[in-house]
Amino acid sequence: MQRAIAIAITVAAGAACRLDPLVKDQPGASASILPKGATVLGVAANPELLNQITLNDSLDSKALAMTGGVILRGAGFAGTGPTMVPVMFWAFGGAERAPAPIYVFGRGDPTSPAFAIEIEHPPLVDAVPGDREYEPIHTIYRVAFTDKYAEQRITTTAALADAVDIGLVEPPVAAKQFVNWPIVRPGLRLEVGGGDPVAPIAVYGRGYLLDSFRLGGALGTQPNPFGLLPTSQVSFLRGQSDPGYNTARPIFQASVPTGPPGTNPNYTPVSVVINVDLVPNVMATTITRDSELFMRSATGAITGALPMVQQFTFTGATLDLQLQFAEGAP
Repeated sequence: MQRAIAIAITVAAGAACRLDPLVKDQPGASASILPKGATVLGVAANPELLNQITLNDSLDSKALAMTGGVILRGAGFAGTGPTMVPVMFWAFGGAERAPAPIYVFGRGDPTSPAFAIEIEHPPLVDAVPGDREYEPIHTIYRVAFTDKYAEQRITTTAALADAVDIGLVEPPVAAKQFVNWPIVRPGLRLEVGGGDPVAPIAVYGRGYLLDSFRLGGALGTQPNPFGLLPTSQVSFLRGQSDPGYNTARPIFQASVPTGPPGTNPNYTPVSVVINVDLVPNVMATTITRDSELFMRSATGAITGALPMVQQFTFTGATLDLQLQFAEGAP
């Protein structure tokens, strides 16, 4: 969260320093803000940026070529209870605990749940895949339009800084929420089951329209009171005769939330990887629950391994593995 707050401060404060002479001489002017009706090109118009995103969005180009550009789901098992719970999930590569900012625009009090999102103005991101600051999981900032706003296009963080300085918008306000919202190369669709794959959502970034997928629906927006993202664990299993750990059949500690979160999050896609070696004569395909592997405390911490586990290792890797909450929905 410190990184996200710093970006917001830079937007609000640093831009004011940069634009001070301009505002005095030409009130309301900005070369970065596009006028109403301006055409915003897709990222394909910038081959260098397109290549950067394509190489770094953590998606397999060969697999996408075989599926016609559809990001497929994987299948695993979730939850710590006694019941087998099969789940579908999407994998979007590595993830860190410090989310990247995303700015959503609207009207009203940005500190209120009644803040009305302006659907005609796409959200804005600062970092894209391949940037050091990029993360697929974003912390939400709300940006309220003022009465001076006249449907201009704010497509860069420089434009956002200018818009704050000349009074088109109020300074960004941290919603203290996070959402799994990965940016991907253009032209892809997401497999959701129950019908056709879904199309991406457009967001602004670097002055272009980018493709993205907002995952988890209403339950996917989670509180983030502490800044750093919470984590859960995912186990990849290896039986005695298996050549390696089976990353295609994960056993999740997390489970699909059954209702909205309270003050604290009740779900996180940030998955800490545990490699689990099973005892001889136990096949990895027979394990369907985290509770067959570990004993856990009331807080979810591992307190011991169960007899099926020969050994387990925390790998240090964290992945963005998003459970699908409802069939047919991203």
